[in-house]
Amino acid sequence: MNAPYRPQDWDQPVQLPDVSVPARILVPFDGSHNSERALAWAAYVAQRAEVEVVVAVAYEQPVTMRGRGATYVEEVRDHLEQEAQGLATEAVSQLVSRDVRGRGIVVKGEVAHALLDIADAEGCELVVIGRQGLSSEVGGLAGAVDRVRDMLEGGVAAKVVRHATVPVLVVP
Repeated sequence: MNAPYRPQDWDQPVQLPDVSVPARILVPFDGSHNSERALAWAAYVAQRAEVEVVVAVAYEQPVTMRGRGATYVEEVRDHLEQEAQGLATEAVSQLVSRDVRGRGIVVKGEVAHALLDIADAEGCELVVIGRQGLSSEVGGLAGAVDRVRDMLEGGVAAKVVRHATVPVLVVP
């Protein structure tokens, strides 16, 4: 029988590694109560560390098959973009009201990947994200289905946690 593997420093006292204050914090924001709490936590950290908060509103663009409904899709796309811009502006104004430097970014695409790309491109060293988003909060039957799917395969927060290269604080 093989002896269990133990690191060489197994018997050494516990040590805390050095960590640095993040220069920039990313907060994915969709207007849900969980994203509002995540924004509040990010504001709390940013006030004390005197760092910038980047609010990211990401949305997926609707698709149509072979041009059917193209006019409707364009109207929906434009509405989604305007709503996303409004959410970003509103969230940043909440940060400013707490004397926190913040700015908003709106991006369309697969949400988890878009957020990870923003974190990387903007040099964010901490992500503060709500555990569940708006679709599970107000989605009715579709939201219930989303919650079950998220439990099985993971939602946006789970994907961000799994693939992020920086620390992620998940806020319930």
